[in-house]
Amino acid sequence: MELEDNMTLDEARRLIAYLQSELERQRALNAEMRRAVADMARAFQESLALSHQAALDGDLERVRQIVIENRRAWQDWLRQIVEAAGRKP
Repeated sequence: MELEDNMTLDEARRLIAYLQSELERQRALNAEMRRAVADMARAFQESLALSHQAALDGDLERVRQIVIENRRAWQDWLRQIVEAAGRKP
């Protein structure tokens, strides 16, 4: 196996170990993001159905409450995404 002149076999092994560790960390983060997106989609569908029913019932106050709750939930999800993306290995 040929290595660059200035890279030893031990350095190459450490680099490979680091890259494998980083790949696993990224896979875990991606799985976490997929779960979060699926949760967001379910919550959005549920709240859409609730607000649609409230609108059909003429309950505009309930529609307003659902919109406010949705805004808070989206802000929380976005905060969580930003925090997860900023985590150091």
